[in-house]
Amino acid sequence: MHSSIAATKRKKIFKKINFGLVVIMPAIILACCKDKEYDWNNVVPGALKIMHIDEDSTELKTDTLLGNNYTTHSYKVIPRGGSTYQWHSSSEKLILTPRPGMSYIVDVKANSNSDTEVWLSVTETTWGGKQSTPDSLKIFIIGYCPYDPRQLIANGRFESKMTYYAPYPTTLSIKAGDTLINHNFFNMRWPLKYVIDPGYDQNITIVPGQQFIYNDEYVTVKGSGKYNTCKNQIVVKFAVCYLYGDTLDYGSGVDTLKLMP
Repeated sequence: MHSSIAATKRKKIFKKINFGLVVIMPAIILACCKDKEYDWNNVVPGALKIMHIDEDSTELKTDTLLGNNYTTHSYKVIPRGGSTYQWHSSSEKLILTPRPGMSYIVDVKANSNSDTEVWLSVTETTWGGKQSTPDSLKIFIIGYCPYDPRQLIANGRFESKMTYYAPYPTTLSIKAGDTLINHNFFNMRWPLKYVIDPGYDQNITIVPGQQFIYNDEYVTVKGSGKYNTCKNQIVVKFAVCYLYGDTLDYGSGVDTLKLMP
């Protein structure tokens, strides 16, 4: 009889203890969470690395941009929650447009008719207002002038410097506005024709299908490149090929045409 009463008392005591634990444990958990609540003011800025938009690890230190106020290069840094990013340029010739809602990305254009060097930098500001040490990128701006055939060829007297060969003189002329003729290509007096694209990218292409005679065999010339109206300069990667496809020995490379005084 006494043992039964004692067992009943023990059960009641255990129930009270368990109930007390159920009440106490959430209070302990809440107290712990409150003590460890995230404090944004303690966030320290990270080390920044400017990268191309399609990169995830390779830091960029230099880049080249055509100053046509059209060609766009996009850069980024790896973002961190709660931070914003401020982009700066050392010159007004560099035009910056941060992405809306994604300040860690910036689109960059350049507007210049002369070659110059500028700096692009970025700084991180944390939620708590702490600023990072900026990371910087040197950008070489290539001067851009709109296509003007008279400005491009000027007096028409050019020097050709080809891979493997010593410089030699040639003359250039414009036909029908977008066709350029090199009257001494390969120092063989071949009148090679190019088509000029007057667009922002300043592309130039050797007209396909032209045939010339080299050592009693017919050959053709392939290639494309860039021109620079500001500098009176044309740079074309070329290949002189037999009609059956093989390239002449020492018949390929880069031809750089520069205006002579």
